[in-house]
Amino acid sequence: VLLALPASAALWFGDLRDRGLAAAVEAYTRTHVSPALLSHQLAVLHSPAAQELADAESFAVRALAAAREVVAVATVEDGATLELAVRLPPAWPLKPAEVECRRRVGVSEGRLRMWLLSVSAFLRNQNGSILDAMAMWKANIDRAFAGVEECLICYSIVHPANGQLPKMACRTCGKGFHSACLFKWFQSASKSSCPHCQCPWLH
Repeated sequence: VLLALPASAALWFGDLRDRGLAAAVEAYTRTHVSPALLSHQLAVLHSPAAQELADAESFAVRALAAAREVVAVATVEDGATLELAVRLPPAWPLKPAEVECRRRVGVSEGRLRMWLLSVSAFLRNQNGSILDAMAMWKANIDRAFAGVEECLICYSIVHPANGQLPKMACRTCGKGFHSACLFKWFQSASKSSCPHCQCPWLH
């Protein structure tokens, strides 16, 4: 049951009112069942499906068995990465996994919170694997950065200082710029015109 239906087992465990029974079940699971389940989850990360998910240039997943941790690193461009860490508890799957973003670029705090909640809820309420959760994380990143072009002032997708995307778009030509880059451009040029098409910048 713990292997095939981990979400159901976790739900049953969460509903236990007898603290003694809950402690005994958790101790037994941690000692006799969880090590094999954790090994299975981490072994899946070396499967052909995992190799297909991991793109050597932009997305990498690594398992740290001793720490019971899986880390996914998505590279947006040189030096700009998003890093997700999922730490599995010793009594997995009875206890929930800890999900955190260790590095964030180009994504708002609100959007990131939604992504983390969706990964956490998926691991807690669905019967998917850690690999499935990593695929969900990658899909969110791919959607967020799809079609984003580099800022024509600094030639970067992610602003080197504040980690933002080029969201300020010219209404005439449609080219996007980082707000910080555009502010500096307006100051140095002493006029408010688009750096690309030179039309007056309309707010």
